[in-house]
Amino acid sequence: MAIPSWKSGLQEIAPNVFAYIHSGVGWDICNSGFIVGDDGVMVIDAMMVASMVRTYMEEIRRVTDKPIRYVVNTHHHVDHAFGNQFYLPAEIVSHRGCREALIARGADVEMLSQRWPHYREDWEQTRLTPASVTYEDKMTVHLGDREIELLHPGPAHTYGDTLVYLPREKVLFIGDVAFHYLTPLAGDGHVSNWIRVSNGILNHLDATTLVPGHGPVSGKEVVSKTLRYLRLVKRTSRIHFKQGASVEDASRAMRLGEYADWVEPERVTRNVARLYQEFRGELPTPLTMSFR
Repeated sequence: MAIPSWKSGLQEIAPNVFAYIHSGVGWDICNSGFIVGDDGVMVIDAMMVASMVRTYMEEIRRVTDKPIRYVVNTHHHVDHAFGNQFYLPAEIVSHRGCREALIARGADVEMLSQRWPHYREDWEQTRLTPASVTYEDKMTVHLGDREIELLHPGPAHTYGDTLVYLPREKVLFIGDVAFHYLTPLAGDGHVSNWIRVSNGILNHLDATTLVPGHGPVSGKEVVSKTLRYLRLVKRTSRIHFKQGASVEDASRAMRLGEYADWVEPERVTRNVARLYQEFRGELPTPLTMSFR
């Protein structure tokens, strides 16, 4: 099944709530979003490099001239958090685990230039800028009279994920806790807990409009699709792990079905490797957290 096309660019998904969506070309470009309050703006995910931020900032300024007060990182990965510096003096906000992972991973400009050579000039401007404000399980930001909940219901895609939830508008910026048409990646996360978090979102969050880190604006089906993929890969990996098969053999045996047509299906090998770590008890034990 071919991946469908979808609307890209700036989309107003609720009054003064915007998603900045990218199509499937160039998966190094994440979705972002922003919320306009009475006295300022919150940006969700900073994007990656200066040239991306400049274009994004032009879109924001077409909507509002209010100051950007907060930038929330949904997690530490380069495409979501390496643009932080370009929003200063805004307050950078993330889960504690995101800040720690960003500092630990660092910014190897030469490595980044090799991986994304078309951004070489951009990388020379990169200055690692971790969050100045962090939280543990839940944080509420009042942007004027608008209430925004930052939620960390436990490790999923990474150990520092943040969900940005607007309960009144029923909008959820879900970051890479859900993928749409790009293969989920668990290399820094915990698959079993990701499954629990996904079930929690489906069962406990009253959200009708979801913005994934990659892919089109959706409803809760984006979580359901990610969940089915994770269950499939975990189930098959466990069978092969118990049989003593290698990661490579388990990955080759995987029957991905509809997910075989998603971008970068080869990510399954990294996901199986992470599950093998989990099965061997090599990953930090996730803390059990709630949504409310």
